[in-house]
Amino acid sequence: MTAAPSAPAIRFAGSGLAFSSAAGDREILRDVDLELPRGKLFLLVGESGSGKSTILKMLAHLWDLREPLPRMTGEVFVLEEPISRNYPAKLRGRVQAVLQDEGLIDELSPRGNVELGLRKAGRSVKLALGLLSQAGLEAPPETVAQLSGGMRKRLAVARALAGEPEVLIFDEPTAGLDHEAAREIAELIERTQREAGDGRTTIVITHDLPAFRGLADGVMWLDRRERAVRLLPPDAPLPSGDEDPEVEQDDAESDIGFHGLRRFLLSFGALALVLFDAIIRLPPVYPKLVMRTVYRYIVEPAFFVVIGCATVGGLATFFALRNNPLEGAFTASVLTGSGKVLMAVLIPLLAGFFFTARIAAGASARLGTMKRTSQVAALRVMGIRPADYLLIPLVWASSIAMPLATLCGMVMTCVFSCFAAALVSGISPFGWSRAFFAEVDYTDVRYVILKTVISGFLVAVQTYHLAMGPKRSGKEVGQAVNSSIVLGIYTVLVVHAILTLIQFG
Repeated sequence: MTAAPSAPAIRFAGSGLAFSSAAGDREILRDVDLELPRGKLFLLVGESGSGKSTILKMLAHLWDLREPLPRMTGEVFVLEEPISRNYPAKLRGRVQAVLQDEGLIDELSPRGNVELGLRKAGRSVKLALGLLSQAGLEAPPETVAQLSGGMRKRLAVARALAGEPEVLIFDEPTAGLDHEAAREIAELIERTQREAGDGRTTIVITHDLPAFRGLADGVMWLDRRERAVRLLPPDAPLPSGDEDPEVEQDDAESDIGFHGLRRFLLSFGALALVLFDAIIRLPPVYPKLVMRTVYRYIVEPAFFVVIGCATVGGLATFFALRNNPLEGAFTASVLTGSGKVLMAVLIPLLAGFFFTARIAAGASARLGTMKRTSQVAALRVMGIRPADYLLIPLVWASSIAMPLATLCGMVMTCVFSCFAAALVSGISPFGWSRAFFAEVDYTDVRYVILKTVISGFLVAVQTYHLAMGPKRSGKEVGQAVNSSIVLGIYTVLVVHAILTLIQFG
Protein backbone atom coordinates (compact mmCIF):
# COMPACT_ATOMS: atom_id res chain seq x y z
CA MET A 1 0.00 0.00 0.00
CA THR A 2 1.40 3.39 -1.03
CA ALA A 3 0.94 6.35 1.29
CA ALA A 4 -1.12 9.27 0.02
CA PRO A 5 1.00 11.88 -1.82
CA SER A 6 -0.04 14.57 0.67
CA ALA A 7 1.14 12.55 3.66
CA PRO A 8 4.68 13.22 4.87
CA ALA A 9 7.28 10.61 3.98
CA ILE A 10 8.72 10.65 7.50
CA ARG A 11 7.24 12.16 10.64
CA PHE A 12 8.77 12.51 14.10
CA ALA A 13 6.21 13.13 16.85
CA GLY A 14 7.79 13.81 20.23
CA SER A 15 10.43 11.25 19.31
CA GLY A 16 13.28 10.23 21.56
CA LEU A 17 16.07 7.73 21.02
CA ALA A 18 18.63 6.60 23.58
CA PHE A 19 20.93 3.70 24.40
CA SER A 20 21.16 2.37 27.94
CA SER A 21 24.42 1.10 29.40
CA ALA A 22 26.04 0.52 32.77
CA ALA A 23 27.76 3.89 32.34
CA GLY A 24 24.44 5.67 31.81
CA ASP A 25 22.27 6.69 28.87
CA ARG A 26 23.56 7.94 25.55
CA GLU A 27 20.79 10.11 24.15
CA ILE A 28 20.52 10.60 20.40
CA LEU A 29 17.15 12.36 20.05
CA ARG A 30 14.93 14.16 22.55
CA ASP A 31 11.31 15.24 21.90
CA VAL A 32 11.80 15.75 18.17
CA ASP A 33 8.85 17.00 16.10
CA LEU A 34 9.55 17.09 12.37
CA GLU A 35 7.88 16.28 9.05
CA LEU A 36 9.62 15.51 5.77
CA PRO A 37 7.40 16.00 2.71
CA ARG A 38 7.39 13.44 -0.04
CA GLY A 39 9.20 13.82 -3.33
CA LYS A 40 12.20 15.77 -2.02
CA LEU A 41 15.94 15.29 -1.58
CA PHE A 42 17.25 16.02 1.91
CA LEU A 43 20.75 16.00 3.33
CA LEU A 44 21.24 14.69 6.88
CA VAL A 45 24.28 16.35 8.39
CA GLY A 46 25.73 16.71 11.84
CA GLU A 47 28.89 16.44 13.84
CA SER A 48 30.67 13.17 14.36
CA GLY A 49 29.00 11.27 17.15
CA SER A 50 25.64 12.97 16.73
CA GLY A 51 23.90 9.74 15.68
CA LYS A 52 23.39 9.97 11.92
CA SER A 53 24.10 6.28 11.36
CA THR A 54 21.79 5.42 14.25
CA ILE A 55 18.94 7.29 12.56
CA LEU A 56 19.64 5.36 9.35
CA LYS A 57 19.37 2.06 11.23
CA MET A 58 16.14 3.20 12.84
CA LEU A 59 14.48 4.26 9.57
CA ALA A 60 15.63 1.16 7.65
CA HIS A 61 15.41 -1.20 10.63
CA LEU A 62 19.00 -2.36 10.53
CA TRP A 63 19.45 -3.06 14.24
CA ASP A 64 21.64 -6.00 15.11
CA LEU A 65 19.45 -8.23 17.26
CA ARG A 66 22.51 -9.50 19.16
CA GLU A 67 23.16 -6.00 20.48
CA PRO A 68 20.88 -4.16 22.93
CA LEU A 69 18.19 -2.24 21.08
CA PRO A 70 17.74 1.47 21.81
CA ARG A 71 14.98 2.88 23.93
CA MET A 72 12.51 4.78 21.76
CA THR A 73 9.90 7.23 23.03
CA GLY A 74 7.23 9.14 21.19
CA GLU A 75 6.43 8.05 17.65
CA VAL A 76 8.23 7.85 14.33
CA PHE A 77 6.18 7.29 11.19
CA VAL A 78 7.62 6.17 7.85
CA LEU A 79 5.13 6.35 4.98
CA GLU A 80 2.50 6.72 7.71
CA GLU A 81 3.50 3.42 9.31
CA PRO A 82 4.64 3.60 12.99
CA ILE A 83 8.08 2.09 13.54
CA SER A 84 8.77 2.97 17.18
CA ARG A 85 7.70 -0.40 18.59
CA ASN A 86 7.64 -2.89 15.74
CA TYR A 87 8.88 -2.40 12.22
CA PRO A 88 6.05 -3.27 9.81
CA ALA A 89 6.88 -5.97 7.29
CA LYS A 90 5.06 -3.95 4.62
CA LEU A 91 7.86 -1.35 4.72
CA ARG A 92 10.45 -3.87 3.58
CA GLY A 93 11.42 -2.93 0.03
CA ARG A 94 9.51 0.35 0.22
CA VAL A 95 12.29 1.74 2.41
CA GLN A 96 15.79 0.97 1.20
CA ALA A 97 19.29 2.13 2.01
CA VAL A 98 22.54 2.35 0.09
CA LEU A 99 25.16 1.72 2.75
CA GLN A 100 28.60 3.27 2.95
CA ASP A 101 30.22 -0.10 2.23
CA GLU A 102 27.67 -0.58 -0.60
CA GLY A 103 26.96 -4.17 0.49
CA LEU A 104 27.36 -5.54 -3.04
CA ILE A 105 27.05 -9.33 -3.14
CA ASP A 106 30.57 -10.38 -4.11
CA GLU A 107 29.63 -13.79 -5.49
CA LEU A 108 27.18 -12.25 -7.98
CA SER A 109 28.11 -10.29 -11.08
CA PRO A 110 27.21 -6.58 -11.22
CA ARG A 111 24.23 -7.48 -13.38
CA GLY A 112 23.35 -10.32 -10.99
CA ASN A 113 23.23 -7.83 -8.09
CA VAL A 114 20.65 -5.73 -9.92
CA GLU A 115 18.70 -8.81 -11.01
CA LEU A 116 18.50 -9.92 -7.38
CA GLY A 117 16.82 -6.64 -6.47
CA LEU A 118 14.47 -6.94 -9.45
CA ARG A 119 13.42 -10.48 -8.55
CA LYS A 120 12.66 -9.48 -4.98
CA ALA A 121 10.55 -6.59 -6.24
CA GLY A 122 8.69 -8.90 -8.63
CA ARG A 123 10.02 -7.09 -11.70
CA SER A 124 11.51 -8.51 -14.89
CA VAL A 125 15.26 -9.15 -14.80
CA LYS A 126 15.37 -7.76 -18.34
CA LEU A 127 15.29 -4.31 -16.75
CA ALA A 128 18.78 -4.83 -15.28
CA LEU A 129 20.69 -3.46 -18.26
CA GLY A 130 18.49 -0.37 -18.38
CA LEU A 131 19.03 0.31 -14.68
CA LEU A 132 22.78 -0.15 -15.04
CA SER A 133 22.78 2.26 -17.96
CA GLN A 134 20.68 4.74 -15.98
CA ALA A 135 23.33 4.62 -13.24
CA GLY A 136 26.16 5.16 -15.74
CA LEU A 137 27.31 1.53 -16.00
CA GLU A 138 26.55 0.69 -19.62
CA ALA A 139 29.27 -1.97 -19.76
CA PRO A 140 30.10 -3.17 -16.24
CA PRO A 141 32.93 -5.68 -15.72
CA GLU A 142 32.24 -9.35 -15.12
CA THR A 143 32.83 -9.34 -11.36
CA VAL A 144 32.20 -6.98 -8.47
CA ALA A 145 35.89 -7.19 -7.55
CA GLN A 146 36.78 -5.38 -10.80
CA LEU A 147 34.66 -2.32 -9.99
CA SER A 148 36.32 0.96 -9.06
CA GLY A 149 35.09 2.97 -6.09
CA GLY A 150 32.85 5.16 -8.22
CA MET A 151 31.50 2.19 -10.14
CA ARG A 152 30.61 0.43 -6.90
CA LYS A 153 28.55 3.47 -5.84
CA ARG A 154 26.77 3.50 -9.21
CA LEU A 155 26.00 -0.20 -9.01
CA ALA A 156 24.60 0.25 -5.49
CA VAL A 157 22.32 2.99 -6.82
CA ALA A 158 21.16 0.78 -9.72
CA ARG A 159 20.38 -2.09 -7.36
CA ALA A 160 18.43 0.19 -5.02
CA LEU A 161 16.39 1.58 -7.94
CA ALA A 162 15.47 -1.99 -8.91
CA GLY A 163 13.17 -2.16 -5.92
CA GLU A 164 11.43 1.16 -6.71
CA PRO A 165 11.70 2.33 -3.08
CA GLU A 166 9.51 5.13 -1.79
CA VAL A 167 12.14 6.19 0.75
CA LEU A 168 15.79 5.83 -0.26
CA ILE A 169 18.57 6.59 2.23
CA PHE A 170 22.23 6.97 1.28
CA ASP A 171 25.00 6.68 3.87
CA GLU A 172 28.05 8.75 2.84
CA PRO A 173 27.67 7.94 -0.89
CA THR A 174 30.66 10.12 -1.87
CA ALA A 175 33.08 8.83 0.80
CA GLY A 176 36.47 7.91 -0.64
CA LEU A 177 35.87 9.60 -4.00
CA ASP A 178 37.66 12.58 -5.46
CA HIS A 179 35.78 15.84 -5.97
CA GLU A 180 34.80 15.17 -9.58
CA ALA A 181 33.61 11.62 -8.94
CA ALA A 182 31.75 12.75 -5.80
CA ARG A 183 29.90 15.42 -7.77
CA GLU A 184 28.93 12.86 -10.42
CA ILE A 185 27.45 10.56 -7.78
CA ALA A 186 25.62 13.48 -6.18
CA GLU A 187 24.15 14.48 -9.54
CA LEU A 188 23.14 10.87 -10.19
CA ILE A 189 21.26 10.77 -6.87
CA GLU A 190 19.56 14.09 -7.61
CA ARG A 191 18.60 12.98 -11.11
CA THR A 192 17.05 9.72 -9.94
CA GLN A 193 15.10 11.62 -7.28
CA ARG A 194 13.87 14.17 -9.81
CA GLU A 195 12.78 11.42 -12.22
CA ALA A 196 10.85 9.64 -9.44
CA GLY A 197 9.06 12.83 -8.40
CA ASP A 198 6.55 12.46 -5.57
CA GLY A 199 6.98 8.68 -5.71
CA ARG A 200 10.22 8.81 -3.76
CA THR A 201 11.88 10.71 -0.92
CA THR A 202 15.67 10.64 -0.71
CA ILE A 203 17.80 11.25 2.37
CA VAL A 204 21.58 11.52 2.03
CA ILE A 205 23.80 11.26 5.10
CA THR A 206 26.94 13.15 4.22
CA HIS A 207 29.84 15.27 5.36
CA ASP A 208 30.56 16.29 1.76
CA LEU A 209 28.29 19.31 1.41
CA PRO A 210 30.18 20.81 -1.59
CA ALA A 211 29.35 17.74 -3.68
CA PHE A 212 25.61 18.36 -3.16
CA ARG A 213 25.67 22.14 -3.49
CA GLY A 214 22.56 23.29 -5.35
CA LEU A 215 21.04 19.80 -5.52
CA ALA A 216 19.17 19.32 -2.23
CA ASP A 217 15.72 20.59 -1.28
CA GLY A 218 16.59 20.89 2.38
CA VAL A 219 19.12 20.06 5.08
CA MET A 220 18.35 18.10 8.23
CA TRP A 221 20.73 19.34 10.89
CA LEU A 222 21.31 16.85 13.71
CA ASP A 223 22.24 18.91 16.77
CA ARG A 224 24.29 16.75 19.12
CA ARG A 225 24.06 19.15 22.05
CA GLU A 226 20.30 19.69 21.86
CA ARG A 227 19.56 16.11 20.70
CA ALA A 228 17.32 17.63 18.06
CA VAL A 229 16.80 17.55 14.29
CA ARG A 230 16.11 20.81 12.51
CA LEU A 231 15.02 21.19 8.89
CA LEU A 232 16.94 24.06 7.26
CA PRO A 233 16.79 25.60 3.77
CA PRO A 234 19.39 24.12 1.41
CA ASP A 235 21.48 27.30 1.33
CA ALA A 236 21.24 28.18 5.04
CA PRO A 237 24.50 28.33 7.02
CA LEU A 238 24.89 25.42 9.39
CA PRO A 239 25.12 26.04 13.14
CA SER A 240 28.60 26.01 14.64
CA GLY A 241 29.78 22.73 16.13
CA ASP A 242 30.80 21.83 19.64
CA GLU A 243 34.33 22.44 20.76
CA ASP A 244 34.69 18.84 21.89
CA PRO A 245 33.45 16.60 19.07
CA GLU A 246 33.09 12.91 19.70
CA VAL A 247 34.04 10.05 17.48
CA GLU A 248 31.13 8.52 15.59
CA GLN A 249 30.15 5.25 17.21
CA ASP A 250 28.12 2.39 15.93
CA ASP A 251 25.40 0.96 18.10
CA ALA A 252 27.52 -1.85 19.44
CA GLU A 253 30.27 0.53 20.55
CA SER A 254 27.87 3.04 22.00
CA ASP A 255 26.67 0.57 24.63
CA ILE A 256 29.88 -1.10 25.69
CA GLY A 257 28.97 -0.91 29.37
CA PHE A 258 26.12 -3.41 29.44
CA HIS A 259 26.72 -6.58 31.36
CA GLY A 260 28.10 -9.81 29.98
CA LEU A 261 24.93 -11.62 31.01
CA ARG A 262 22.92 -9.41 28.71
CA ARG A 263 25.19 -10.28 25.80
CA PHE A 264 24.90 -13.97 26.61
CA LEU A 265 21.11 -13.85 26.72
CA LEU A 266 20.94 -11.98 23.44
CA SER A 267 23.31 -14.44 21.81
CA PHE A 268 21.37 -17.41 23.18
CA GLY A 269 18.13 -15.90 21.92
CA ALA A 270 19.73 -15.38 18.49
CA LEU A 271 20.81 -19.04 18.42
CA ALA A 272 17.27 -20.14 19.25
CA LEU A 273 15.96 -17.91 16.46
CA VAL A 274 18.45 -19.38 13.97
CA LEU A 275 17.38 -22.90 14.94
CA PHE A 276 13.72 -21.92 14.59
CA ASP A 277 14.35 -20.38 11.15
CA ALA A 278 16.30 -23.45 10.05
CA ILE A 279 13.26 -25.60 10.78
CA ILE A 280 10.31 -23.39 9.92
CA ARG A 281 11.83 -21.95 6.73
CA LEU A 282 13.33 -25.21 5.50
CA PRO A 283 11.35 -25.28 2.21
CA PRO A 284 13.80 -23.31 0.02
CA VAL A 285 12.84 -19.92 -1.38
CA TYR A 286 15.87 -20.02 -3.71
CA PRO A 287 16.06 -23.65 -4.96
CA LYS A 288 18.74 -22.92 -7.57
CA LEU A 289 20.95 -21.41 -4.90
CA VAL A 290 20.36 -24.48 -2.72
CA MET A 291 21.36 -26.82 -5.56
CA ARG A 292 24.53 -24.85 -6.30
CA THR A 293 25.47 -24.89 -2.62
CA VAL A 294 24.82 -28.64 -2.34
CA TYR A 295 27.02 -29.30 -5.35
CA ARG A 296 29.82 -27.12 -3.98
CA TYR A 297 29.68 -28.77 -0.55
CA ILE A 298 29.91 -32.21 -2.12
CA VAL A 299 32.86 -31.34 -4.36
CA GLU A 300 34.93 -29.09 -2.09
CA PRO A 301 35.57 -31.50 0.82
CA ALA A 302 35.50 -34.71 -1.26
CA PHE A 303 39.25 -35.05 -1.78
CA PHE A 304 39.98 -34.19 1.84
CA VAL A 305 37.43 -36.68 3.19
CA VAL A 306 38.37 -39.47 0.76
CA ILE A 307 42.11 -39.28 1.40
CA GLY A 308 41.67 -39.05 5.17
CA CYS A 309 39.23 -41.96 5.43
CA ALA A 310 41.15 -44.13 2.94
CA THR A 311 44.36 -43.62 4.87
CA VAL A 312 42.77 -44.48 8.21
CA GLY A 313 40.93 -47.50 6.80
CA GLY A 314 44.00 -48.89 5.07
CA LEU A 315 46.28 -48.38 8.06
CA ALA A 316 43.72 -49.81 10.52
CA THR A 317 43.39 -53.00 8.47
CA PHE A 318 47.13 -53.27 7.90
CA PHE A 319 48.05 -53.04 11.57
CA ALA A 320 45.11 -55.20 12.73
CA LEU A 321 46.32 -58.05 10.53
CA ARG A 322 50.05 -57.45 10.95
CA ASN A 323 49.77 -57.39 14.75
CA ASN A 324 47.44 -60.38 14.97
CA PRO A 325 48.61 -62.18 18.15
CA LEU A 326 47.60 -65.52 16.62
CA GLU A 327 50.10 -64.99 13.79
CA GLY A 328 47.75 -65.17 10.85
CA ALA A 329 45.06 -67.38 12.31
CA PHE A 330 41.47 -66.22 12.32
CA THR A 331 42.15 -63.58 9.63
CA ALA A 332 38.46 -63.54 8.75
CA SER A 333 37.49 -62.78 12.34
CA VAL A 334 39.98 -59.89 12.53
CA LEU A 335 38.58 -58.46 9.27
CA THR A 336 35.02 -58.87 10.52
CA GLY A 337 35.75 -56.90 13.68
CA SER A 338 37.66 -54.24 11.73
CA GLY A 339 34.83 -53.88 9.23
CA LYS A 340 32.20 -53.42 11.91
CA VAL A 341 34.22 -50.79 13.79
CA LEU A 342 35.31 -48.93 10.67
CA MET A 343 31.95 -48.87 8.85
CA ALA A 344 29.62 -48.35 11.80
CA VAL A 345 31.67 -46.06 14.02
CA LEU A 346 35.11 -44.83 13.09
CA ILE A 347 34.86 -43.80 9.43
CA PRO A 348 31.53 -41.91 9.77
CA LEU A 349 33.02 -40.04 12.74
CA LEU A 350 36.26 -39.16 10.94
CA ALA A 351 34.39 -38.20 7.77
CA GLY A 352 32.28 -35.84 9.88
CA PHE A 353 35.46 -34.30 11.34
CA PHE A 354 37.08 -33.85 7.93
CA PHE A 355 33.90 -32.47 6.36
CA THR A 356 33.28 -30.04 9.21
CA ALA A 357 36.86 -28.74 9.27
CA ARG A 358 36.66 -27.93 5.56
CA ILE A 359 33.10 -26.66 5.22
CA ALA A 360 32.63 -24.85 8.55
CA ALA A 361 35.80 -22.83 7.99
CA GLY A 362 34.84 -21.78 4.49
CA ALA A 363 31.21 -21.03 5.30
CA SER A 364 32.04 -19.07 8.42
CA ALA A 365 34.67 -17.00 6.62
CA ARG A 366 32.29 -16.26 3.74
CA LEU A 367 29.31 -15.37 5.92
CA GLY A 368 31.41 -13.43 8.42
CA THR A 369 32.90 -11.35 5.61
CA MET A 370 29.44 -10.72 4.21
CA LYS A 371 28.34 -9.57 7.65
CA ARG A 372 31.32 -7.25 8.06
CA THR A 373 31.05 -5.71 4.58
CA SER A 374 27.31 -4.97 4.93
CA GLN A 375 26.24 -7.58 2.37
CA VAL A 376 23.88 -9.13 4.93
CA ALA A 377 22.46 -5.69 5.74
CA ALA A 378 22.00 -5.07 2.00
CA LEU A 379 19.92 -8.23 1.72
CA ARG A 380 17.73 -6.99 4.54
CA VAL A 381 17.13 -3.56 3.02
CA MET A 382 16.09 -5.25 -0.24
CA GLY A 383 13.52 -7.18 1.75
CA ILE A 384 15.39 -10.49 1.44
CA ARG A 385 15.55 -12.59 4.58
CA PRO A 386 19.18 -13.59 5.26
CA ALA A 387 17.81 -16.88 6.60
CA ASP A 388 16.26 -17.65 3.20
CA TYR A 389 19.27 -16.58 1.17
CA LEU A 390 22.12 -17.78 3.40
CA LEU A 391 20.97 -20.12 6.18
CA ILE A 392 18.65 -22.48 4.32
CA PRO A 393 21.09 -23.24 1.46
CA LEU A 394 23.74 -23.91 4.11
CA VAL A 395 21.43 -26.25 6.05
CA TRP A 396 20.36 -28.22 2.98
CA ALA A 397 23.90 -28.44 1.64
CA SER A 398 25.43 -29.64 4.91
CA SER A 399 22.63 -32.10 5.64
CA ILE A 400 22.91 -33.66 2.17
CA ALA A 401 26.63 -33.32 1.51
CA MET A 402 27.88 -34.76 4.81
CA PRO A 403 26.18 -38.16 4.26
CA LEU A 404 27.41 -38.23 0.64
CA ALA A 405 30.93 -37.26 1.64
CA THR A 406 30.83 -39.99 4.30
CA LEU A 407 29.73 -42.49 1.66
CA CYS A 408 32.68 -41.52 -0.54
CA GLY A 409 35.00 -41.91 2.42
CA MET A 410 33.58 -45.36 3.23
CA VAL A 411 33.98 -46.53 -0.36
CA MET A 412 37.63 -45.53 -0.44
CA THR A 413 38.11 -47.03 3.02
CA CYS A 414 36.96 -50.36 1.60
CA VAL A 415 39.33 -50.09 -1.38
CA PHE A 416 42.36 -49.37 0.77
CA SER A 417 41.34 -51.93 3.41
CA CYS A 418 41.07 -54.60 0.71
CA PHE A 419 44.48 -53.63 -0.65
CA ALA A 420 46.03 -53.70 2.84
CA ALA A 421 44.49 -57.12 3.56
CA ALA A 422 45.86 -58.53 0.31
CA LEU A 423 49.27 -57.07 1.09
CA VAL A 424 49.49 -58.56 4.58
CA SER A 425 47.64 -61.89 4.31
CA GLY A 426 47.20 -62.47 0.58
CA ILE A 427 43.42 -62.74 0.93
CA SER A 428 41.38 -62.33 -2.26
CA PRO A 429 38.96 -59.40 -2.72
CA PHE A 430 36.02 -61.82 -2.53
CA GLY A 431 37.31 -63.37 0.69
CA TRP A 432 38.02 -59.92 2.12
CA SER A 433 34.48 -58.65 1.34
CA ARG A 434 32.79 -61.71 2.89
CA ALA A 435 34.73 -61.24 6.11
CA PHE A 436 34.77 -57.42 6.20
CA PHE A 437 31.00 -57.01 5.79
CA ALA A 438 29.91 -60.08 7.74
CA GLU A 439 28.59 -58.04 10.70
CA VAL A 440 27.65 -54.82 8.87
CA ASP A 441 23.86 -54.69 8.56
CA TYR A 442 20.95 -52.41 7.67
CA THR A 443 20.82 -50.99 11.20
CA ASP A 444 24.39 -49.70 10.80
CA VAL A 445 23.40 -47.99 7.56
CA ARG A 446 20.39 -46.31 9.16
CA TYR A 447 22.42 -45.03 12.08
CA VAL A 448 25.21 -43.73 9.84
CA ILE A 449 22.66 -41.79 7.79
CA LEU A 450 21.04 -40.46 10.97
CA LYS A 451 24.37 -39.41 12.48
CA THR A 452 25.55 -37.57 9.39
CA VAL A 453 22.26 -35.82 8.63
CA ILE A 454 21.84 -34.57 12.20
CA SER A 455 25.50 -33.56 12.42
CA GLY A 456 25.32 -31.70 9.11
CA PHE A 457 22.18 -29.84 10.18
CA LEU A 458 23.58 -28.80 13.56
CA VAL A 459 26.97 -27.79 12.14
CA ALA A 460 25.19 -25.56 9.59
CA VAL A 461 23.05 -23.88 12.25
CA GLN A 462 26.00 -23.37 14.55
CA THR A 463 28.25 -22.01 11.79
CA TYR A 464 25.61 -19.54 10.63
CA HIS A 465 24.99 -18.37 14.19
CA LEU A 466 28.66 -17.70 14.84
CA ALA A 467 29.19 -15.97 11.48
CA MET A 468 26.18 -13.67 11.88
CA GLY A 469 27.34 -12.15 15.15
CA PRO A 470 28.65 -8.56 15.20
CA LYS A 471 31.73 -8.25 12.98
CA ARG A 472 33.60 -5.01 13.50
CA SER A 473 37.03 -6.26 12.42
CA GLY A 474 38.79 -9.00 10.54
CA LYS A 475 39.87 -10.40 13.88
CA GLU A 476 36.27 -11.12 14.83
CA VAL A 477 35.75 -12.89 11.49
CA GLY A 478 38.80 -15.04 12.23
CA GLN A 479 37.53 -15.84 15.71
CA ALA A 480 34.21 -16.97 14.24
CA VAL A 481 36.05 -19.25 11.80
CA ASN A 482 38.06 -20.87 14.58
CA SER A 483 34.99 -21.26 16.79
CA SER A 484 33.02 -22.81 13.93
CA ILE A 485 35.67 -25.46 13.37
CA VAL A 486 36.18 -26.35 17.02
CA LEU A 487 32.53 -26.32 18.05
CA GLY A 488 31.52 -28.05 14.83
CA ILE A 489 33.89 -30.94 15.51
CA TYR A 490 32.63 -31.18 19.09
CA THR A 491 29.07 -31.26 17.76
CA VAL A 492 29.90 -34.14 15.40
CA LEU A 493 31.61 -35.99 18.23
CA VAL A 494 28.66 -35.59 20.62
CA VAL A 495 26.05 -36.60 18.02
CA HIS A 496 28.00 -39.69 16.99
CA ALA A 497 28.74 -40.66 20.60
CA ILE A 498 25.09 -40.42 21.66
CA LEU A 499 23.72 -42.33 18.68
CA THR A 500 26.46 -44.97 18.88
CA LEU A 501 25.63 -45.59 22.54
CA ILE A 502 21.94 -45.81 21.66
CA GLN A 503 22.64 -48.28 18.86
CA PHE A 504 24.97 -50.58 20.75
CA GLY A 505 23.87 -49.90 24.31
